[in-house]
Amino acid sequence: MIPLFRFLIDLEEFVFPPFCSICENELKEAKIICHRCFDKIYFVSRKKCKFCNKPLKSGSICKKCREETPAFDSVISCGSYVPPLSDIIKIYKYRDRPSLSIRLARKLYSHYSSRADIRNIDYLTWIPMRRAEKRERGYNQSQLLAFEFSKISSLKSIDLLFKAVNIPSQTTLPYEKRRGNVKGAYGIRENTLKKFKGDPDKGIILIDDVLTTGSTLNECAKRLKEAGFKKVIGLVLAISP
Repeated sequence: MIPLFRFLIDLEEFVFPPFCSICENELKEAKIICHRCFDKIYFVSRKKCKFCNKPLKSGSICKKCREETPAFDSVISCGSYVPPLSDIIKIYKYRDRPSLSIRLARKLYSHYSSRADIRNIDYLTWIPMRRAEKRERGYNQSQLLAFEFSKISSLKSIDLLFKAVNIPSQTTLPYEKRRGNVKGAYGIRENTLKKFKGDPDKGIILIDDVLTTGSTLNECAKRLKEAGFKKVIGLVLAISP
């Protein structure tokens, strides 16, 4: 896995021209996206739901989280799913740029490490893909983020979740259908769990790329809570406004 990933990084740096994929300004280093575009990542609103991190006009909890408290305890994100972050994520996922996981993981860590309320966590995992999905894309973007984040943070990455059924894409579905779409779609790797030597009371980080309705993150958090983890913190690149 890792040698192939490094080969892909070397290959894309050799093949692609030294211009930013977003603003098209010339790059001084083979970075795919310039530092200026990365520095423009921001939140639509400073006021956010304490559970899902979605923008709020007032209060501390959004309507959806008030109606049904999510299984995850909170979510940390780099910014809102608007340009340039939305463009960066699309390039990372759909244009075969796995090396962006390194810089994106650093962004995630800068937001994670600034949170004084997130402590006593030693482990992390990620939202899984079906083998066919991963084969088609070439990599699981959340898994690569987890690997890179693990190296920066010293948290241990554990392959705990699997995608049990091949569900339709969540992208175009409304909230209610998204929630039903993912129900029962994810499971826990029991063999991995049996070998797990850590303390689940310390909680776990769950990494994904984008939180839209939170249905996928919530379903996976349920499985982790059922497995004994007392706290599940979502860590995502972007929150959909």
